[in-house]
Amino acid sequence: AWCGLQPHESPANPGKFGPYRQSERKALYTPYAEQLVEQGHAYYAFDTPEELERMRQNFKTEANPSPTYDGTTRLQMRNSLTLTPQETETLLANGTPRVVRIKMPHNQNIEFADMIRGSISFNSSMVDDKVLLKADGMPTYHLAVVVDDYLMEITHAFRGEEWLSSAPVHVLLWQYLGWQQHMPQWAHLPLILGPDGAKLSKRHGNKYGFPIFAMNWTDPSKSELTEGFKERGFLPEAFINLLALMGWNDGTGQEIFSKAAMAAAFDMSRVHSAGAQFDYEKAKWYNQEWIKRLADTDLAERLKRFDEGRFGHINQELLGKVVGLVKERCHLLTDFWNQASFFFQPPETFDTNAIAPKWTSEKTAFFQALLKDWGAAEQWEPSEIEQRFKNLANTHLLKPGELMLPLRIMLVGGKFGPGVFDVATMVGQPETLRRIEHVLQLLFTANASTEMV
Repeated sequence: AWCGLQPHESPANPGKFGPYRQSERKALYTPYAEQLVEQGHAYYAFDTPEELERMRQNFKTEANPSPTYDGTTRLQMRNSLTLTPQETETLLANGTPRVVRIKMPHNQNIEFADMIRGSISFNSSMVDDKVLLKADGMPTYHLAVVVDDYLMEITHAFRGEEWLSSAPVHVLLWQYLGWQQHMPQWAHLPLILGPDGAKLSKRHGNKYGFPIFAMNWTDPSKSELTEGFKERGFLPEAFINLLALMGWNDGTGQEIFSKAAMAAAFDMSRVHSAGAQFDYEKAKWYNQEWIKRLADTDLAERLKRFDEGRFGHINQELLGKVVGLVKERCHLLTDFWNQASFFFQPPETFDTNAIAPKWTSEKTAFFQALLKDWGAAEQWEPSEIEQRFKNLANTHLLKPGELMLPLRIMLVGGKFGPGVFDVATMVGQPETLRRIEHVLQLLFTANASTEMV
């Protein structure tokens, strides 16, 4: 919803293909699992965790250090392939815990087309007998994705490349269930990689200090909050833009796309097969570009929603003008308060250390004169007060350039911010004079203390 990406159907927007949560569809899957067993394409497995661990130890070799439940090991295990029909029926009747596993065929070539990777082929003997239905009656992804895609009439299945190795199981299930003509087109998308080249994970976010979720998420098992892109100060337009160009481009070198422009330019043939490494600095660049492109009024309204405590009470027109002055310096929405707070309240601190070493009595005299000159100004516009400033500097035989930093410190508190005469105009004549007078007093106090020492 934050990104403006709304599914046509979902739990929040039901349609004819619901329900949408597997837990609410549980009763749908068991008949298909049993159908596969009856057809000989799957089987019941009654192995306990201890028996499974024993198998892994007994079949471990130097060439195969991690044995799996497959065509090599299945006939050594406790399942409906090794038990008699009567033994199997007895175990089922007694409610003995069991799973349903697919029976992968021996040495069969399984081929399918991928929209990104072209024709892909697997040998069935290299794939283990995946669990399709767990002991509690819930399906695994392998069974659920096929049944759900069929019943929901899915035409295209997009998923990460880590599922590529499981595709043979899914292709066989579409065949075994008699739905092959309805099988969706596949696309196994490249992964987003962390700075170290591994698949992007929460560990990377913790280590390198950037978000990996769209918005704040609390791990219910640990009550641990992970900050999201939204709360970090990203715009949804930038978030979508940066994600789309991690693994795709239109071939022109263009990097900034609106959602509509992206949809018009998108072509599956331009999706890369290799993973894309996430660069947080590049992500911030995208956000800055979108901040600069938004209309000032729109950006002001978003700031009010983003940080209501600081911006909510500020006049909309005033905030729009301020945003226009500072947005070039902001990468994130969280930057705006630091870059603009002095427009709405006096700075909490003034960096007098930046000007004290070169402060002179001549500069004191200049700013005392400026207080009188600007105090008498009837027009309070940037061009008017700038000209009065320069004229007064010439009268005092001082270069305007060496007076600009002190004026900036007096108005904004530090060595940053937009044009000082724009700032003075925005904060108003009385407040400008008050800040100049305040910093002059700070400098006088500091000089007096130094002389005493």
